[in-house]
Amino acid sequence: MLTISLRCSGYGWSVYRRDAALFSQLPLQQAIELARVVARDEHRRSRQSIRVEMTGTHSHVVLACFAAADTGRPA
Repeated sequence: MLTISLRCSGYGWSVYRRDAALFSQLPLQQAIELARVVARDEHRRSRQSIRVEMTGTHSHVVLACFAAADTGRPA
């Protein structure tokens, strides 16, 4: 599963795909919206499971989840 994450810094919020910052220095609402758009587009292209989460110091909050398409075949 691919994770798009939101991380807070002293300059605002950043959107990450794995360890690569895609957008930075954003207000929280804009960061959430962009992260969801990135996740939705990636899911449509790859058909893999993707989630958007906001990382905290002790836990993560899942903001969106796009499930992989079921192929109907046993795993």
